[in-house]
Amino acid sequence: MKSIFQKIFIIFIVGGINFLSAQEEKLHQKINQDMYGSFSEAYENLDYPLFASIHSKEMIRITGGNGGEIKDVEKYLERSQKRWSDPKTKASPIDFRLFERVTSDSLVSDRGIYRVTYRSDKSGTEYSYGQFHVVLRLEGGFWKILIDYDSNEKNTVNKQSFDDAFSLSDYKKYWKHK
Repeated sequence: MKSIFQKIFIIFIVGGINFLSAQEEKLHQKINQDMYGSFSEAYENLDYPLFASIHSKEMIRITGGNGGEIKDVEKYLERSQKRWSDPKTKASPIDFRLFERVTSDSLVSDRGIYRVTYRSDKSGTEYSYGQFHVVLRLEGGFWKILIDYDSNEKNTVNKQSFDDAFSLSDYKKYWKHK
């Protein structure tokens, strides 16, 4: 027969595990909303102020692949604002999937695949895929992009790459923790 202390100890351990699990869930939901929820909403609504707000003022943007390019946040956002303010620009939903997340108290490194959906009266629906690596920093209570690298990996990133990565809500599959 278990003593009352053994029962209390078991309840304490189970409660602690449940508490830590809930804290992990909240952390990943916050990262995913601040970064991917806001990014997707900005793309879908051509909302430049929202898009700009998710970037750190110290952000560095790196485009890999042919020729490669490194831009500071001002040049990157200036180009985005110009493109999104063009009346011919149509909203393009963007979706993200991850294959790795590494976290600390104030930094997050995410690697994954994105898919942009383009709709046209002439060609119907087309997709564009790319691989990305972002480093996010907690600033003023929000996760913001500090480093943003993407590439289509010489056009090898595709639907299969996207499908092979994990849903944002499935953090236990992509989160690397000790």
